[in-house]
Amino acid sequence: MNKSKKIVCLLLALLLAVGLAACGGETTPSASPAPSSDNSGTSNENQPQDLQPMKLSFATHLPETGVDGASLKYFFEEVSKETGGLLTFEYFFAGSLVNSSDCLDSVSNGLVDIAFVPEGFFETQFYPTFVATIPYTTTSEWVTNKALYEMFQTYKPFQEMCDAQNVVNLGVVAPSELSMSSNKKLETLEDLAGLKIRAMGAVNADMAKLGATPVALQASEIYEALERTTVDAATGIPITLAVSYKLEEIVDYFIFTGYGMYTTSSIYMNKGVYESLPDAYKQAFQTVYDRFVDEYSSEDWMGGALKQCVETIEAAGGEIIILSEEEQAKWAEKLAVDADEFVATADSYGYNGQEILDTYRALVAKYAPDDIAYQLY
Repeated sequence: MNKSKKIVCLLLALLLAVGLAACGGETTPSASPAPSSDNSGTSNENQPQDLQPMKLSFATHLPETGVDGASLKYFFEEVSKETGGLLTFEYFFAGSLVNSSDCLDSVSNGLVDIAFVPEGFFETQFYPTFVATIPYTTTSEWVTNKALYEMFQTYKPFQEMCDAQNVVNLGVVAPSELSMSSNKKLETLEDLAGLKIRAMGAVNADMAKLGATPVALQASEIYEALERTTVDAATGIPITLAVSYKLEEIVDYFIFTGYGMYTTSSIYMNKGVYESLPDAYKQAFQTVYDRFVDEYSSEDWMGGALKQCVETIEAAGGEIIILSEEEQAKWAEKLAVDADEFVATADSYGYNGQEILDTYRALVAKYAPDDIAYQLY
């Protein structure tokens, strides 16, 4: 074969190889699979693996230890798990970034992304939530949380209230019911007459209505005041906080009066931050709260904490007193005016107070039959 024929043969061989490669695509490395035409599943853009990692800041005045702070951290850890670890949180506990009095401004103005806000400190901004603190409505934090959360989710005045503060409510986390710690055995309404009792906010006014002399003190001052008998009793705190302050060391009686909630608190996110989140992250918060509200009242958290507090008190020689239903009815009659006062004050802030009261009471009645909160009564 001469030189020119060799060149022609080589060219033909090359052309044949190229043609075989083109026809035999299965022998070449494949590209990324084409999008599936199957519409039965969720689109790729909504899948967690397509989301971008994000870190949000959370601040609270509560310490990380104890049932309240620890349960909040658990909530956020569960949200992180729900997003496959893509959404994470930077924590600022025990007022390390913001304290209880400026927590609302901090989240409203975007200093932090999320804050735990005790609404009782912010009457002008969150007065409608005070409906949950009307005495003798419910002693269950679970019923309170469920009823208020539904109002935040579905009741327009509550949604407008949040819009005005530039926040979104992620969940209500009310503490357990009000208790009293006393150096005196208090079993009847008459036993309160003339006693000096530490309280807070609206509870102060209620102590006066019940015949006692209210004394304004910070919670951190209760121990010393009881020890020195500058007050005869203290209220305005739940029993979990009473034991945290070690009041069982200095008083003998812890009284459950049936009063119910004395304050509420919620987890709030800055509205702009919330609206910037992917839908999957927004859904993660709601999915987790829907189960957290039950877990919070369970044996693992508040229910177990309340039982442990009772054991701690009794081990120290203290006594748990539970007012009889007949006695509770007397207290409730004295404080019935609180509902009328709520309506009048809510009206003065531009709300329909009676509508708020009726809406909340209807939701309490809705959830009360399924109450899972631990009750001493």
